[in-house]
Amino acid sequence: MRIICIYGDGQDEETYKSELDLLVSKLRNLNTELSIDFVGCPSLCSDLSTRDAPLQEPPRNRSLGIREVEEIRKAGERLAMKLGHDGPYDGAVAFSQGAALVSSFLLYRQWYDHDLPPAFKFAIFISGSIPLNVLRDLGVPVSKEAEDVVAQAELRRDKALGPLPAHTAMARRAVFNSDDCFGLNLNRIPLELKIRIPTVHVWGEEDPLFPTSTQLAGFCDPYIRKIFTHPGRNRIPAEEEVLTEIASLIEWCIQRASWPGQTLL
Repeated sequence: MRIICIYGDGQDEETYKSELDLLVSKLRNLNTELSIDFVGCPSLCSDLSTRDAPLQEPPRNRSLGIREVEEIRKAGERLAMKLGHDGPYDGAVAFSQGAALVSSFLLYRQWYDHDLPPAFKFAIFISGSIPLNVLRDLGVPVSKEAEDVVAQAELRRDKALGPLPAHTAMARRAVFNSDDCFGLNLNRIPLELKIRIPTVHVWGEEDPLFPTSTQLAGFCDPYIRKIFTHPGRNRIPAEEEVLTEIASLIEWCIQRASWPGQTLL
């Protein structure tokens, strides 16, 4: 079992390994042959915006339009080269900006290279997102409401505030209402633009950007998707009971990915 872990901007490999250490230990107890390869999103992306910019510095704007799309597609090409050179990998664990890259990469691959097999059998997204400009580039209708939700969430992040109360009130409905997932009508999205491998989504209830994680979950097949929220912000949980639950969800994801016919989707 080989897994690639992609961490976000503003992190280094040792920090990311340290944050994942307890979770990896639990996973190795479940699978003694587990092999993990760490790669930083900064090494794949030369100019992607960040979800978790240091508060003492002005965070870069995530709404970079055409430039953002070009950088994400270039980063996807670098990721494909990494997979071709060092892969294959059974699954991906992606955090923050790394999750935005992996989700974009999977959607672009399904849409433009649909004859290729899935790049991964499963994916774990921690504080993940799918950039609206990527969706727009793929022809997905992006409403002004969706844009406003992301802009409001980013403003709360920039001011070091918690989630917008209106977003918190909409949270449960957004997960289960395909007509309005924080402004995105998922019923208008073709199946080819849904991530069709088993996924697990983890985000903090106090993360102001949790609506973007909810939007990403909406672009994943709900029948092979699990969602877990923890009481923190934009971070990898460290609490024993939380990690035990996440490890069990990842185990489910791995097992579900091995079902006959799953790789043919």
